[in-house]
Amino acid sequence: MDKEILLIDDDAVTNFLNQDLIEYKFPGRAITVFYNGADALTYILEHREREFIIFLDINMPVMSGWEFLEVLESKMDARSLEIHILTSSINPRDRTNAKKNRMVTSFMEKPLDESILDDLLIETIKKGDYNR
Repeated sequence: MDKEILLIDDDAVTNFLNQDLIEYKFPGRAITVFYNGADALTYILEHREREFIIFLDINMPVMSGWEFLEVLESKMDARSLEIHILTSSINPRDRTNAKKNRMVTSFMEKPLDESILDDLLIETIKKGDYNR
């Protein structure tokens, strides 16, 4: 089963650009956009049977990326989630906190670019999760 891609970022322009790039690199893959962690959390918990690749911003209103991870960790098995923090934060503590969090796969600085998605695509193919 293909993993659904979730974009969780409060910036509409960033979401638009990321969605456009992902659609180009992963044609036909389901992409769902959320503007805060709370709405994304509700969606994930309502669809526990699915597997997700998540691009998560840290600094958002309503529920930050860190709050999202904290609640999610208490309610979900990390095996069905691949979480990539995608942020404009330059705070070294954010990178350190991401490395310590067992749910976080990687920490990336915005913007999302083709080389990041190429690496992700290679890993996805290796895992047998991509049908072209």
